[in-house]
Amino acid sequence: MNILNPIVIPPSPEHAALLNLIQIITLLVFLPFTGMLLGGSMLSVFFSLKAIRTGENIYARFACDIMRKLSVNRITGYILGVIPIVTITLVYAQFLFDSTAVTVNLLYISIFLYIAAVVFLYNYRSFFTLNSAEAPRTGQGIVGIFFLLFSLFVFITSTTIAQNPESWSGTKSILYIIIAGPVILNFLFFVISSFAISSGAILYFFFIWQGGIKEMESGYAKLIRKYSVTIAMISSLLQPVFIFLWLLILPKFSVSPSIYINIGFTLLSILITCNLLYIILKSSDTKYAGAVFYIIFITFTFLIVKDQIAFGNAIKEHMLTVYQKAEEISREKTANVVTSSGVNGEEIYNSKCSACHRFDQKLVGPPYKETVPKYNGDVKKLSAFIYNPVKVNPDYPAMPNQGLKKKEAEAVAQFLMTKVGNK
Repeated sequence: MNILNPIVIPPSPEHAALLNLIQIITLLVFLPFTGMLLGGSMLSVFFSLKAIRTGENIYARFACDIMRKLSVNRITGYILGVIPIVTITLVYAQFLFDSTAVTVNLLYISIFLYIAAVVFLYNYRSFFTLNSAEAPRTGQGIVGIFFLLFSLFVFITSTTIAQNPESWSGTKSILYIIIAGPVILNFLFFVISSFAISSGAILYFFFIWQGGIKEMESGYAKLIRKYSVTIAMISSLLQPVFIFLWLLILPKFSVSPSIYINIGFTLLSILITCNLLYIILKSSDTKYAGAVFYIIFITFTFLIVKDQIAFGNAIKEHMLTVYQKAEEISREKTANVVTSSGVNGEEIYNSKCSACHRFDQKLVGPPYKETVPKYNGDVKKLSAFIYNPVKVNPDYPAMPNQGLKKKEAEAVAQFLMTKVGNK
């Protein structure tokens, strides 16, 4: 059970559709940026350590440029990283209302770890100089990467659990969270994808964005192409392996034709990416660097939509319960509004309606159990009929106007809706 249950309002079907759209858009911001931050930080620290070991300043420069280009600035880290992960948590809290899944609770832990990662990684970025890659500064980056990996592991654990309702009651064990195959697979898949998008971003921001880095020496450009194209190619080629493994372990109730269609488009985008990378590798021409980055982003989009489809398929039965709870709350709110007006619908029913109507049997008029459900919970529509009745069913005489005020008609309608709903 998530700790937001007391304050979260269960969504209606319309609200749930909007939440799903918000979730996809938020994930499209959060995951690509976090992938660039993770992959870029790991590559930057790697080249910082390589600069220390070899004493060659070109590696320190590369490490510095990676952080400056891919992480942008500290404010960006909070806008594109922290705010989205908080939003994702709130959306999951509504989807998983009144469930036994620990997803939301784990997401809280992930948020704090993510904030710590942002603090350390941007400290590492601000301390960086072109002169050296000193161990203390590299240490800040290593600690930041540790927190980011830990945060993402917890985040991916929570979302993986959410996609499998059968595991909700069995996810209270820390050991299960650590050793669960789907969790480890999804975590490794994201790390691989992070290297793909960060390498694509290096090509784009170093060579294309705003004309690329000015006055870049040929040796430095060759170094960038060599590492970024190779890493992007390897990680992109590994992605289909993880996609097929994910499909093999996906619960049957999460599978639908739309997932297979989505995977087909994903594999197509990966194929196009690899072909463009091969052209860059062979020709040393970076004119396709922008296309590589955009197509990798499109791949991320397909992967995010795929996971949301699987999540939606998995929680269909749970959402029926959530919708029912949302309807009950809506009725209670309407009843409270009617009650606060000082009009008692039950008293009016007993004095005006009960002579001709019953809930379960025919009298002069039809039983309410047959007529009220036809209004589908629309209190205003039912109250309009009570306020100004017209002949509807030829098997019964026309209902006479009872001379009720509008508030009285609304109170009676709400009473009937509530009464029939509880039977």
